[in-house]
Amino acid sequence: MLNTFPAWLTGLLLLAVAAGCRLPTAGARPDSPSGGGSCPTGQCDPDPNGLGIYVAEGHSYCFFHEKTPVACLEGFVNSPEGVALHVRSMYRRDQTLRLPLHLRHPGKPVDGEHPTLESIHGNVGDFFVAVRGGDVSRKLRGEPVSRLVFGFKLPVDLDGTGTLEDLLYELALEPVSGNRLVVRYRPVPSTVWLRQCQAPEDQNVASVLLPQRQVDGLNAAVRPHDETLTVACETGAIGACMNWGYQPWTPETLQADPDREFVHGACLQAKRAAYFVGQGDPRSYTVSGTEILRRDAHGFGRNSNNDLQELEYLEALWSPRGAECLNLTNRRSRVPIQNGLTLPACGPFPRWSSQARFATGVEQPSKP
Repeated sequence: MLNTFPAWLTGLLLLAVAAGCRLPTAGARPDSPSGGGSCPTGQCDPDPNGLGIYVAEGHSYCFFHEKTPVACLEGFVNSPEGVALHVRSMYRRDQTLRLPLHLRHPGKPVDGEHPTLESIHGNVGDFFVAVRGGDVSRKLRGEPVSRLVFGFKLPVDLDGTGTLEDLLYELALEPVSGNRLVVRYRPVPSTVWLRQCQAPEDQNVASVLLPQRQVDGLNAAVRPHDETLTVACETGAIGACMNWGYQPWTPETLQADPDREFVHGACLQAKRAAYFVGQGDPRSYTVSGTEILRRDAHGFGRNSNNDLQELEYLEALWSPRGAECLNLTNRRSRVPIQNGLTLPACGPFPRWSSQARFATGVEQPSKP
Protein backbone atom coordinates (compact mmCIF):
# COMPACT_ATOMS: atom_id res chain seq x y z
CA MET A 1 0.00 0.00 0.00
CA LEU A 2 1.01 3.62 -0.39
CA ASN A 3 2.89 4.54 2.77
CA THR A 4 3.28 8.28 2.17
CA PHE A 5 -0.43 9.11 2.13
CA PRO A 6 -0.85 12.81 1.16
CA ALA A 7 -1.75 15.07 4.07
CA TRP A 8 -4.45 16.88 2.08
CA LEU A 9 -6.11 13.55 1.29
CA THR A 10 -6.06 12.53 4.93
CA GLY A 11 -7.80 15.81 5.74
CA LEU A 12 -10.51 15.14 3.19
CA LEU A 13 -11.08 11.68 4.63
CA LEU A 14 -11.37 13.04 8.15
CA LEU A 15 -13.98 15.49 6.91
CA ALA A 16 -15.84 12.62 5.25
CA VAL A 17 -15.84 10.63 8.48
CA ALA A 18 -17.09 13.65 10.41
CA ALA A 19 -19.91 14.01 7.89
CA GLY A 20 -21.06 10.45 8.51
CA CYS A 21 -19.09 8.36 6.00
CA ARG A 22 -18.02 4.95 7.20
CA LEU A 23 -14.82 4.85 5.72
CA PRO A 24 -10.52 7.81 -0.03
CA THR A 25 2.87 3.39 -29.54
CA ALA A 26 4.84 6.09 -28.02
CA GLY A 27 3.39 8.84 -30.18
CA ALA A 28 0.69 11.13 -28.80
CA ARG A 29 -2.80 9.85 -29.47
CA PRO A 30 -6.32 10.69 -28.28
CA ASP A 31 -8.11 8.56 -25.71
CA SER A 32 -11.89 8.53 -25.54
CA PRO A 33 -12.77 5.71 -23.13
CA SER A 34 -16.07 3.89 -23.19
CA GLY A 35 -18.74 6.08 -21.73
CA GLY A 36 -17.05 9.40 -22.48
CA GLY A 37 -16.44 12.04 -19.84
CA SER A 38 -18.09 12.86 -16.56
CA CYS A 39 -20.52 15.35 -15.09
CA PRO A 40 -20.09 18.76 -16.79
CA THR A 41 -20.91 20.71 -13.64
CA GLY A 42 -20.15 18.22 -10.87
CA GLN A 43 -23.68 18.82 -9.59
CA CYS A 44 -25.77 16.48 -11.69
CA ASP A 45 -28.71 16.00 -9.31
CA PRO A 46 -30.95 14.17 -9.72
CA ASP A 47 -28.71 12.24 -12.12
CA PRO A 48 -26.77 9.95 -9.72
CA ASN A 49 -23.57 9.64 -11.71
CA GLY A 50 -21.04 9.73 -8.87
CA LEU A 51 -19.36 12.84 -10.38
CA GLY A 52 -17.89 10.65 -13.12
CA ILE A 53 -15.93 8.54 -10.62
CA TYR A 54 -18.00 5.36 -10.50
CA VAL A 55 -19.96 5.81 -13.73
CA ALA A 56 -20.13 8.18 -16.70
CA GLU A 57 -22.44 11.14 -17.09
CA GLY A 58 -26.00 10.16 -17.95
CA HIS A 59 -25.52 6.65 -16.56
CA SER A 60 -26.36 5.24 -13.14
CA TYR A 61 -24.64 3.00 -10.58
CA CYS A 62 -27.52 3.05 -8.11
CA PHE A 63 -30.16 0.74 -6.69
CA PHE A 64 -33.58 2.17 -7.49
CA HIS A 65 -36.91 2.01 -5.68
CA GLU A 66 -39.40 2.37 -8.51
CA LYS A 67 -37.95 5.40 -10.37
CA THR A 68 -35.96 6.89 -7.50
CA PRO A 69 -32.25 6.18 -6.91
CA VAL A 70 -31.84 5.24 -3.25
CA ALA A 71 -28.27 4.04 -2.77
CA CYS A 72 -25.31 3.57 -5.11
CA LEU A 73 -23.01 0.56 -4.89
CA GLU A 74 -19.34 1.37 -4.29
CA GLY A 75 -18.10 -2.03 -3.07
CA PHE A 76 -18.23 -5.03 -0.77
CA VAL A 77 -16.82 -4.96 2.76
CA ASN A 78 -15.78 -8.12 4.64
CA SER A 79 -15.74 -8.07 8.42
CA PRO A 80 -15.98 -10.56 11.32
CA GLU A 81 -19.73 -9.81 11.37
CA GLY A 82 -20.14 -10.82 7.71
CA VAL A 83 -20.32 -9.15 4.30
CA ALA A 84 -21.89 -5.76 3.66
CA LEU A 85 -22.60 -3.65 0.61
CA HIS A 86 -20.75 -0.32 0.78
CA VAL A 87 -23.21 2.19 -0.72
CA ARG A 88 -23.56 5.94 -1.04
CA SER A 89 -26.87 7.30 0.20
CA MET A 90 -28.82 9.38 -2.29
CA TYR A 91 -30.68 11.00 0.59
CA ARG A 92 -27.41 12.33 2.03
CA ARG A 93 -24.69 12.37 -0.61
CA ASP A 94 -21.96 12.89 1.98
CA GLN A 95 -22.93 9.67 3.78
CA THR A 96 -22.00 6.08 3.00
CA LEU A 97 -23.75 3.08 4.51
CA ARG A 98 -23.05 -0.58 5.04
CA LEU A 99 -26.00 -2.81 4.16
CA PRO A 100 -25.59 -6.39 5.48
CA LEU A 101 -25.62 -9.02 2.74
CA HIS A 102 -26.70 -12.64 3.19
CA LEU A 103 -27.39 -15.73 1.11
CA ARG A 104 -31.11 -15.78 0.39
CA HIS A 105 -31.21 -18.98 -1.68
CA PRO A 106 -28.11 -20.82 -0.46
CA GLY A 107 -28.38 -23.98 -2.55
CA LYS A 108 -27.72 -27.56 -1.47
CA PRO A 109 -26.90 -28.35 2.18
CA VAL A 110 -23.29 -29.10 3.16
CA ASP A 111 -22.87 -31.54 6.06
CA GLY A 112 -26.58 -31.19 6.75
CA GLU A 113 -26.49 -27.39 6.91
CA HIS A 114 -27.30 -24.74 4.33
CA PRO A 115 -24.20 -22.67 3.54
CA THR A 116 -23.83 -19.13 4.83
CA LEU A 117 -21.93 -16.25 3.24
CA GLU A 118 -18.40 -15.76 4.61
CA SER A 119 -16.72 -13.23 2.33
CA ILE A 120 -16.41 -11.83 -1.20
CA HIS A 121 -13.00 -11.34 -2.81
CA GLY A 122 -11.60 -10.22 -6.14
CA ASN A 123 -8.40 -9.14 -7.83
CA VAL A 124 -7.05 -8.72 -11.35
CA GLY A 125 -7.65 -12.30 -12.48
CA ASP A 126 -9.85 -13.88 -9.84
CA PHE A 127 -13.23 -13.39 -8.20
CA PHE A 128 -14.73 -15.75 -5.66
CA VAL A 129 -17.40 -15.99 -3.00
CA ALA A 130 -16.52 -17.89 0.16
CA VAL A 131 -19.39 -19.82 1.76
CA ARG A 132 -19.51 -22.10 4.79
CA GLY A 133 -21.69 -25.12 5.52
CA GLY A 134 -21.04 -26.77 8.86
CA ASP A 135 -17.28 -26.98 9.28
CA VAL A 136 -16.64 -26.85 5.54
CA SER A 137 -15.62 -23.59 3.80
CA ARG A 138 -15.68 -23.41 0.02
CA LYS A 139 -14.59 -20.84 -2.56
CA LEU A 140 -17.07 -20.53 -5.41
CA ARG A 141 -16.00 -19.20 -8.80
CA GLY A 142 -17.62 -18.71 -12.19
CA GLU A 143 -20.98 -20.38 -12.84
CA PRO A 144 -21.60 -21.47 -9.20
CA VAL A 145 -21.40 -17.79 -8.20
CA SER A 146 -23.95 -16.87 -10.88
CA ARG A 147 -26.44 -19.31 -9.33
CA LEU A 148 -26.32 -17.66 -5.91
CA VAL A 149 -29.03 -15.21 -4.85
CA PHE A 150 -28.17 -12.74 -2.09
CA GLY A 151 -30.48 -10.62 0.01
CA PHE A 152 -30.15 -7.13 1.50
CA LYS A 153 -32.45 -4.45 2.88
CA LEU A 154 -32.55 -1.06 1.18
CA PRO A 155 -33.54 1.95 3.36
CA VAL A 156 -36.24 3.75 1.37
CA ASP A 157 -38.14 6.98 2.07
CA LEU A 158 -41.61 5.91 0.90
CA ASP A 159 -43.65 9.02 1.72
CA GLY A 160 -41.12 11.88 1.50
CA THR A 161 -41.07 12.49 5.26
CA GLY A 162 -37.46 11.42 5.74
CA THR A 163 -38.49 8.28 7.65
CA LEU A 164 -36.75 5.30 6.07
CA GLU A 165 -38.30 1.87 5.79
CA ASP A 166 -36.15 -1.18 5.03
CA LEU A 167 -37.34 -3.02 1.92
CA LEU A 168 -36.02 -6.44 0.92
CA TYR A 169 -34.02 -6.68 -2.30
CA GLU A 170 -32.20 -9.53 -4.00
CA LEU A 171 -28.76 -9.39 -5.61
CA ALA A 172 -27.04 -11.60 -8.20
CA LEU A 173 -23.41 -11.59 -9.34
CA GLU A 174 -22.16 -12.79 -12.70
CA PRO A 175 -18.37 -13.03 -13.16
CA VAL A 176 -17.54 -12.03 -16.73
CA SER A 177 -13.77 -12.19 -17.20
CA GLY A 178 -10.64 -11.16 -15.36
CA ASN A 179 -11.64 -8.38 -13.00
CA ARG A 180 -15.06 -7.73 -14.56
CA LEU A 181 -18.41 -8.51 -12.99
CA VAL A 182 -22.10 -7.92 -13.74
CA VAL A 183 -24.28 -6.94 -10.77
CA ARG A 184 -28.05 -7.36 -10.96
CA TYR A 185 -30.75 -6.66 -8.39
CA ARG A 186 -34.52 -6.71 -7.94
CA PRO A 187 -37.05 -5.74 -5.27
CA VAL A 188 -38.82 -8.67 -3.64
CA PRO A 189 -41.15 -10.15 -4.91
CA SER A 190 -40.39 -8.90 -8.45
CA THR A 191 -39.13 -11.47 -10.96
CA VAL A 192 -37.43 -8.85 -13.17
CA TRP A 193 -33.67 -8.43 -12.69
CA LEU A 194 -32.23 -4.93 -13.21
CA ARG A 195 -28.62 -4.11 -14.04
CA GLN A 196 -26.92 -2.04 -11.35
CA CYS A 197 -24.70 -0.39 -14.01
CA GLN A 198 -27.15 1.32 -16.34
CA ALA A 199 -25.96 2.84 -19.61
CA PRO A 200 -28.60 4.20 -22.01
CA GLU A 201 -26.67 3.36 -25.18
CA ASP A 202 -25.15 0.03 -24.05
CA GLN A 203 -26.90 -2.74 -22.14
CA ASN A 204 -23.68 -4.71 -21.65
CA VAL A 205 -21.77 -2.42 -19.26
CA ALA A 206 -20.05 -4.42 -16.53
CA SER A 207 -18.20 -3.44 -13.35
CA VAL A 208 -14.48 -3.51 -12.67
CA LEU A 209 -12.99 -4.61 -9.35
CA LEU A 210 -10.44 -2.61 -7.36
CA PRO A 211 -9.30 -4.68 -4.37
CA GLN A 212 -8.19 -3.45 -0.95
CA ARG A 213 -9.08 0.19 -1.60
CA GLN A 214 -11.99 2.57 -1.07
CA VAL A 215 -12.57 5.42 -3.51
CA ASP A 216 -14.59 8.37 -2.24
CA GLY A 217 -17.60 8.89 -4.49
CA LEU A 218 -17.49 12.66 -4.02
CA ASN A 219 -13.83 13.61 -4.46
CA ALA A 220 -12.16 10.40 -5.81
CA ALA A 221 -9.76 10.22 -2.86
CA VAL A 222 -8.32 6.70 -2.63
CA ARG A 223 -7.43 5.09 0.66
CA PRO A 224 -6.13 1.60 1.49
CA HIS A 225 -8.74 -0.66 3.08
CA ASP A 226 -7.79 -4.34 3.21
CA GLU A 227 -11.34 -5.63 3.70
CA THR A 228 -12.95 -3.65 0.86
CA LEU A 229 -13.47 -4.70 -2.74
CA THR A 230 -14.41 -1.58 -4.69
CA VAL A 231 -16.92 -2.20 -7.49
CA ALA A 232 -17.19 0.48 -10.19
CA CYS A 233 -19.02 0.61 -13.51
CA GLU A 234 -16.41 0.39 -16.26
CA THR A 235 -17.59 3.65 -17.86
CA GLY A 236 -16.41 5.83 -14.94
CA ALA A 237 -12.97 7.20 -14.09
CA ILE A 238 -11.99 4.15 -12.02
CA GLY A 239 -12.69 1.80 -14.92
CA ALA A 240 -11.19 4.11 -17.56
CA CYS A 241 -7.92 4.60 -15.65
CA MET A 242 -7.52 0.87 -15.10
CA ASN A 243 -8.19 0.29 -18.79
CA TRP A 244 -5.51 2.87 -19.64
CA GLY A 245 -3.00 0.84 -17.59
CA TYR A 246 -3.06 2.97 -14.44
CA GLN A 247 -3.66 0.31 -11.79
CA PRO A 248 -2.19 0.89 -8.32
CA TRP A 249 -0.11 -2.29 -8.51
CA THR A 250 2.72 -3.73 -10.57
CA PRO A 251 1.17 -5.79 -13.41
CA GLU A 252 3.73 -8.60 -13.20
CA THR A 253 3.55 -9.17 -9.44
CA LEU A 254 0.16 -7.61 -8.57
CA GLN A 255 1.93 -6.00 -5.60
CA ALA A 256 1.08 -2.45 -4.53
CA ASP A 257 3.59 0.16 -5.69
CA PRO A 258 3.73 3.72 -4.26
CA ASP A 259 4.46 5.35 -7.62
CA ARG A 260 1.63 3.50 -9.33
CA GLU A 261 -0.70 4.33 -6.43
CA PHE A 262 0.14 8.02 -6.88
CA VAL A 263 -0.37 8.02 -10.65
CA HIS A 264 -3.59 6.03 -10.29
CA GLY A 265 -4.96 8.70 -7.93
CA ALA A 266 -3.87 11.47 -10.30
CA CYS A 267 -5.56 9.73 -13.23
CA LEU A 268 -8.89 9.63 -11.39
CA GLN A 269 -8.83 13.42 -11.16
CA ALA A 270 -7.41 14.00 -14.65
CA LYS A 271 -9.87 11.77 -16.47
CA ARG A 272 -12.81 13.78 -15.15
CA ALA A 273 -11.07 17.18 -15.27
CA ALA A 274 -11.45 17.78 -11.53
CA TYR A 275 -8.92 20.60 -11.61
CA PHE A 276 -9.73 22.12 -8.22
CA VAL A 277 -10.60 19.12 -6.03
CA GLY A 278 -7.63 19.97 -3.80
CA GLN A 279 -9.27 23.35 -3.18
CA GLY A 280 -12.53 21.73 -2.07
CA ASP A 281 -14.31 21.87 -5.44
CA PRO A 282 -15.20 18.33 -6.62
CA ARG A 283 -16.71 19.44 -9.93
CA SER A 284 -15.73 17.88 -13.24
CA TYR A 285 -15.00 20.43 -15.97
CA THR A 286 -15.52 18.23 -19.00
CA VAL A 287 -18.32 16.75 -21.10
CA SER A 288 -19.03 13.26 -22.38
CA GLY A 289 -16.95 12.05 -25.31
CA THR A 290 -14.19 14.65 -24.96
CA GLU A 291 -10.87 13.28 -26.20
CA ILE A 292 -7.65 13.86 -24.29
CA LEU A 293 -4.00 12.98 -24.71
CA ARG A 294 -2.13 11.63 -21.68
CA ARG A 295 1.39 11.08 -20.39
CA ASP A 296 2.84 10.07 -17.02
CA ALA A 297 6.25 10.60 -15.47
CA HIS A 298 6.96 6.86 -15.22
CA GLY A 299 5.61 5.67 -18.57
CA PHE A 300 3.17 3.36 -16.83
CA GLY A 301 0.20 3.92 -19.13
CA ARG A 302 -0.82 1.64 -21.96
CA ASN A 303 0.34 3.13 -25.30
CA SER A 304 1.95 6.01 -23.41
CA ASN A 305 5.36 7.26 -22.29
CA ASN A 306 6.96 9.97 -20.14
CA ASP A 307 7.73 12.50 -22.90
CA LEU A 308 5.96 15.74 -21.99
CA GLN A 309 7.23 17.47 -25.11
CA GLU A 310 4.95 15.31 -27.27
CA LEU A 311 1.95 17.15 -25.80
CA GLU A 312 1.99 20.22 -28.03
CA TYR A 313 -1.09 21.63 -26.31
CA LEU A 314 -0.60 20.71 -22.68
CA GLU A 315 -3.75 21.10 -20.62
CA ALA A 316 -2.62 20.34 -17.06
CA LEU A 317 -0.20 18.50 -14.81
CA TRP A 318 -1.86 16.36 -12.15
CA SER A 319 -1.53 14.76 -8.73
CA PRO A 320 -4.18 12.96 -6.62
CA ARG A 321 -5.23 16.38 -5.28
CA GLY A 322 -6.20 17.62 -8.75
CA ALA A 323 -4.37 19.83 -11.21
CA GLU A 324 -1.02 21.25 -10.08
CA CYS A 325 -1.01 23.71 -12.98
CA LEU A 326 -3.49 24.51 -15.74
CA ASN A 327 -3.21 26.13 -19.17
CA LEU A 328 -6.63 27.70 -19.57
CA THR A 329 -6.29 28.12 -23.34
CA ASN A 330 -5.79 24.36 -23.71
CA ARG A 331 -8.74 23.22 -21.60
CA ARG A 332 -10.53 20.26 -23.12
CA SER A 333 -13.93 21.99 -22.90
CA ARG A 334 -15.38 25.41 -22.14
CA VAL A 335 -17.49 24.38 -19.16
CA PRO A 336 -17.44 27.54 -16.98
CA ILE A 337 -15.07 27.48 -14.02
CA GLN A 338 -16.49 28.43 -10.64
CA ASN A 339 -15.64 31.98 -9.63
CA GLY A 340 -12.59 32.39 -7.43
CA LEU A 341 -10.85 29.17 -8.45
CA THR A 342 -7.39 29.63 -9.93
CA LEU A 343 -4.28 27.59 -10.64
CA PRO A 344 -0.85 28.62 -11.92
CA ALA A 345 -0.16 28.20 -15.62
CA CYS A 346 2.05 25.27 -16.59
CA GLY A 347 4.31 27.57 -18.60
CA PRO A 348 6.13 27.03 -21.91
CA PHE A 349 8.66 24.52 -20.52
CA PRO A 350 6.77 22.21 -18.13
CA ARG A 351 8.63 19.51 -16.24
CA TRP A 352 7.70 16.56 -14.06
CA SER A 353 7.98 17.06 -10.30
CA SER A 354 7.39 15.00 -7.16
CA GLN A 355 3.73 16.06 -7.27
CA ALA A 356 3.04 16.66 -10.96
CA ARG A 357 3.39 13.16 -12.43
CA PHE A 358 0.44 12.88 -14.80
CA ALA A 359 -0.28 15.09 -17.80
CA THR A 360 -3.18 15.72 -20.12
CA GLY A 361 -3.29 17.56 -23.41
CA VAL A 362 -5.51 18.22 -26.41
CA GLU A 363 -4.92 17.88 -30.13
CA GLN A 364 -5.82 21.53 -30.57
CA PRO A 365 -7.20 24.25 -28.27
CA SER A 366 -10.97 24.34 -28.01
CA LYS A 367 -12.71 27.36 -29.47
CA PRO A 368 -13.66 30.17 -27.02
